[in-house]
Amino acid sequence: MRELYSEIYNWIKHPDEDNLNLQSREKVKIVSQILLLEIFLGLLFLGLMYIIDSHVLKLDTPLDDSHPILIFFLVVLIAPVIEEFIFRFPLKYRRNYLARFISFLSKGWLKKRWSSFFKYVLYLSAIVFGLIHLPNFNNSETLFFIFSPVIIGSQLIGGFLLSYTRIKLGFVWSILQHSAFNLILLGMGIFFSHNHIIAEESNEDFSIKIIEQAYVDKHNSYYKTKINRDTIFSIKANDIRLSTFIDSLNLKEIQHFEDKWIDVKINSINGMTRRELERFLKRMIQSE
Repeated sequence: MRELYSEIYNWIKHPDEDNLNLQSREKVKIVSQILLLEIFLGLLFLGLMYIIDSHVLKLDTPLDDSHPILIFFLVVLIAPVIEEFIFRFPLKYRRNYLARFISFLSKGWLKKRWSSFFKYVLYLSAIVFGLIHLPNFNNSETLFFIFSPVIIGSQLIGGFLLSYTRIKLGFVWSILQHSAFNLILLGMGIFFSHNHIIAEESNEDFSIKIIEQAYVDKHNSYYKTKINRDTIFSIKANDIRLSTFIDSLNLKEIQHFEDKWIDVKINSINGMTRRELERFLKRMIQSE
């Protein structure tokens, strides 16, 4: 494995178009080892992003209310194919129809010098691949762009690793690697975020439970309340935004929190005031 990683590192420094003539079993092994490297580096950058998010700049990621099946098709099947066709398919000169057209117009000038240009084409492809993931965040602050190499670091390195796979093993293998990585990320997101309790307390006066959801079904979304002026007796909500929940109760003291999809269950026989709920949520959510 170390030998493979060393080979990839040297190839990124001095890339070439030479493919490896290997059996499918050997290619599966190489892709698996590259995936392990991608996951390790992805987790490393995720940790750095957590530090940025906690101490430097709040990273604002948009919430998606698409059906989970649609998300699966988009993230695991459709996006990898489209992105690989755009960014990795043209890395081979014979598949780069724009380069061939330019070469035709220049009477073969580009074809003769393609090996010299290949390194820059590869680097440009990987960098642009990383940059197109910046819109995954709603941020527009100067600090966001200063830290952008870290924020999209996983995609930047992933662009180089996928390029290696595309050149050395073949285009289909880069699609499979891309799809597998996205599937792992999607699975990790569901495992760590879906049905995750972010606030819970129960006593003789009230019971509160707020659960984070990694994905939602907007057709099953509802928000039901039993409130008499300033006294809250019951709130039941399914697949709503945390921001919507806080805004609906006019809880102005809760300002700094990460928006997410939530289910809410609040019951109080004698009722609790908005102020009591606000104190509880401020303590539980803003420290979350």
